[in-house]
Amino acid sequence: MEHILEGLPQDKWLEIIFNASQGLSERELTRMLERQAAMEILLEKRLGEMWEDELDYIVKSEESSEEIHHRVQDIAIESMGNILTRNE
Repeated sequence: MEHILEGLPQDKWLEIIFNASQGLSERELTRMLERQAAMEILLEKRLGEMWEDELDYIVKSEESSEEIHHRVQDIAIESMGNILTRNE
């Protein structure tokens, strides 16, 4: 059981996505794509056409890299929870 808690959540998420049933993985990946699409619409409405430039700046910014890393791990944990609580 201890090995489950070792490593980065992002790595565990990939393991779960690849090993969960196709239906569960499909639903979770579709949910994530829909959420990303909604966020892109929101960004475009709030920042106009320049949102992609702003996003590129943040992604490439060294000062944001740690915050991005932590957010990725948080999203991975949330997504794992979504999959594991719906285990078929």
